[in-house]
Amino acid sequence: MADTERRGPLHSPDMEAETDGALLYYMSCSQSAGDVAMSNAAGIEFHRRHMQALYARCKRICDRMGEPELAQDLALITLKKAIDAHTQFVDSDGVPAANAARTRAWLGRIAHNLMVDKYRNPNRPGPLTGVQEEIPFADFSAEEFAALHCDGKRLPRDLETIRLAAEALDMLEPRTRLVVMNTTLQRQRSPRGSYQYRGSAAAFAAKLGTTPVNVRRLYGVGVRSIAAYVEAHREGSAYG
Repeated sequence: MADTERRGPLHSPDMEAETDGALLYYMSCSQSAGDVAMSNAAGIEFHRRHMQALYARCKRICDRMGEPELAQDLALITLKKAIDAHTQFVDSDGVPAANAARTRAWLGRIAHNLMVDKYRNPNRPGPLTGVQEEIPFADFSAEEFAALHCDGKRLPRDLETIRLAAEALDMLEPRTRLVVMNTTLQRQRSPRGSYQYRGSAAAFAAKLGTTPVNVRRLYGVGVRSIAAYVEAHREGSAYG
């Protein structure tokens, strides 16, 4: 959040004329390969309009409840919840300032309700609670993990790369492999699958008997190892 506040968010000119409701809908389409660019552009514009205000609102909520360290997670989880609930949002026909106030009030209610639910149901698995939902590793093959990892950013999403990434995953040291698998699945729960909530990261680190910093280090080691293996075995590719 601090970087955004210092530099200001990027603009997405193609989306500046879209309503907030349309942006939320486009952001919900991120799982469709053909809509990723549109979804990312919508996300940039929505962040430009509202993320600083949402973070400030979440910080006030968390400060009031004595858990200021949860502000960033709350803002990110609120955004994810808003994207999932985009069909419930109705744009207003007012002036831009009134439209922004309406959207931010809706986001604020979601954030408030998430924190209230955290205290009402402290044992319910979730990124804001002390109880973390178990990752169903047994339900996923190495190929399925590799398909999630090969997202077109880290590695290209084609069958050959996925096959090689699955081979590389199986060759990782067990602890590193577990970190890569856990982080890959946890990231699927965030908007556009781009980050892991701090609460989930801290709980996983505690379960391993280490620190979040070391978990991030192991994840980096695993990701680089997979990329190096793919690069070494993929014919005619310089993609690392």
